[in-house]
Amino acid sequence: MDNSLKKYFTWILSFIFVAAGILKIFSPDNTGDILVFLFEIEHGTASLIVYSIALIEIFLGLSLALKFKEIFTKKLVVLSCSLFLIISLVGYLDNWQVTCGCFGRFSFGKFDSAMLFRNSLLLSMAMWITIDLTKYKNLIQTGSLTNNNK
Repeated sequence: MDNSLKKYFTWILSFIFVAAGILKIFSPDNTGDILVFLFEIEHGTASLIVYSIALIEIFLGLSLALKFKEIFTKKLVVLSCSLFLIISLVGYLDNWQVTCGCFGRFSFGKFDSAMLFRNSLLLSMAMWITIDLTKYKNLIQTGSLTNNNK
């Protein structure tokens, strides 16, 4: 069951990262507007950053699916999902009234509790595929964790 979930979560995260990256490339405006809003930078600079983010997302998604540098990639996915959650939490607490730009112009999500839930779910999936539970299972099976009081 654990391996099945890891496989499904890996494919889901891979798809989300690749789709988000591709959609940002074809419609960078929403994400660029968020960057201009947050960091008060020029639109040209924001576009360059958006395209860079998009390429990183595509690379992470493909690397995850193809198991390229698997441990490192999974840690970067956890880091990315953590950043997504932090940004959505800040936007929610500051009551930002803009779309997130996560999927380019196809982003309709506001910084609300639903976005916090989605990003929490993404982070949970990323952590699930990253943490190796077999070590803990082996410790429990051998009794190392349950027989410490002898």
